[in-house]
Amino acid sequence: MLAGIKRLEIVQRFQNRSIRFKLLIYFVIIILLSIVTLSAVGTGVYKRSIEDTTNEHTIQMMKQVKNNIVYYFDEMENILAYVADDNQVMSFFKKGLVAGVESTGAHEADIEKVIAMYERRHPEIAGLLIVNKQDQYVSNKMERIIRDPLTSEGWYKKAVAKPDELLLISKPIGRNIKSEYNYSADQVLSFVKAIKDPDTNEVLGVILLDMELSIFQKTIESVSLGKSGFVYITDSHGGIVYSPVNLIVYRIDNEWLESGYTSMEKIINNRAFQIMQDRFERTNWKIVSVFPLDESKSVVIKWQVYTVIVVLLTIILAIIVSWFFTNSIINPVRKLRRIMHRVEEGELHLRFKGGSKDEIGQLGDSFNKMVQEIEQLIHMVYTEQKEKREAELKVLQEQIKPHFLYNTLDTIQWMAQDRGADDIVEIIIALTNLFRIGLSKGNEMIFLEEEIKHVDSYLIIQMMRYESKISYEIQEIPESLKYNRLLKLILQPLVENAIYHGIKMKKGKGHIRIETAHIDNHLVLSVIDNGQGMKPEQLELLEQGLKDSSNPEHKNGFGLFNVNERIRLTYGASYGIEVESEYGKGTRINVYLPVSDD
Repeated sequence: MLAGIKRLEIVQRFQNRSIRFKLLIYFVIIILLSIVTLSAVGTGVYKRSIEDTTNEHTIQMMKQVKNNIVYYFDEMENILAYVADDNQVMSFFKKGLVAGVESTGAHEADIEKVIAMYERRHPEIAGLLIVNKQDQYVSNKMERIIRDPLTSEGWYKKAVAKPDELLLISKPIGRNIKSEYNYSADQVLSFVKAIKDPDTNEVLGVILLDMELSIFQKTIESVSLGKSGFVYITDSHGGIVYSPVNLIVYRIDNEWLESGYTSMEKIINNRAFQIMQDRFERTNWKIVSVFPLDESKSVVIKWQVYTVIVVLLTIILAIIVSWFFTNSIINPVRKLRRIMHRVEEGELHLRFKGGSKDEIGQLGDSFNKMVQEIEQLIHMVYTEQKEKREAELKVLQEQIKPHFLYNTLDTIQWMAQDRGADDIVEIIIALTNLFRIGLSKGNEMIFLEEEIKHVDSYLIIQMMRYESKISYEIQEIPESLKYNRLLKLILQPLVENAIYHGIKMKKGKGHIRIETAHIDNHLVLSVIDNGQGMKPEQLELLEQGLKDSSNPEHKNGFGLFNVNERIRLTYGASYGIEVESEYGKGTRINVYLPVSDD
């Protein structure tokens, strides 16, 4: 009974302690239990894990190397196929080299260009040689050493004997071929393929491609198998195609690899090694990995030593982490209290940013919602007062209707007609169209046909003003674009810009042309003038202003900046204005807009 009471008192005392103290005790207990468990059973588990991880890593590295090498095999095979499919190369195989422009045979220079194209794209190609059955050959980097026929070479005969196979020859020695860069047989791998006539299935010749083995070196040396592990490659006869400099590789018996085991442990120079192998399916080559087992065991021993050190450090860190952890709980509460106090003083724009979704974060979200609702109520009152004032102003504005302006212009038009003033009639009709389309009943989007009519009316008025100074033409709108919807009042500022900054500065009569086109799913409107044009530095400053609308230094008051900004705000940054100009010759302004789906 007394023992139970004492335990209850201890529990109550613990519950009354600070959060920092409680978390510290929890952390120390959990960490001590974890370390004891880790020390008891962790060594064996860790050892097996290291071995499994090492094996898995080795398999992945081998697979990576294998895939890279297979990629180069396929790439070289594709290059051989592409070269063989070339018309000039096939003509060379069928008819040989024939000089003369009118000849139907292949030209050596054309074939060399084809070879050079692939050699530039693939620097790993050490040389590419094309030989037809007449013993004629073409190559950029390889040539015959003596005059003995290449068709009697062993590699040529093997390819002809197996025309449907791609032959791989490692360490090609004894060939009647020399390379421009004098590669040794150990430095290249040869790909040989016979080429057949697609019509008769007759063998027409052979293509030989030498690939630098240094590309394998980069691939193999990029993988890491511990400190002294390595990967090497053997051909179908067990010969080493490529291996890093290592004495262990020459101690590996080829019979071990022929045993069929994909993984084995062998003693080499009194040291245990694990040897793993995999085969290339089409070539029967092997990729072999070798790494010492004592490296993984040394890791386990080091781990046991580090465990003791970690125990002490972890306890110290537990105390430090618990301190910061409790602060992470207490500090947001203090922050929320400070924000509440400032909100009480009227700073309603403040919000609590907790950055978490725990209880404190939820409390902060509720506080934010409450403050937001208060701010919305205040804004609602303000908005109601503002709308009331705007309604009063709108009542005043409604007293002047647009149709009053139209009726007045129609009256002036009838009076001018009665007096036979046709030029006044024409300019009034143009002005009426200008106002009617410009207002468009408050709509921002109009048809392209209306936009063209609007700029036509503007040009009629300008021609009346400048008389013989200006002429213009408007290209007929394609039927498919007439009812394309676009922002209104795009062309008029550009035409005005062409008049005041181009034609007005020009001596003699100026001409303006307006074109409409559908190019690459864009509606392109062009305003072309033969005015003064712009100097290169003026054009550069203008283009900078069109690209960087935020910098006022790039703008000089041209209306096209406003048009460009309206287009980009409405349709996005991929649309807008493009300017072409040459000083003394004129300017072309292209407007790029989307084609509507209507």
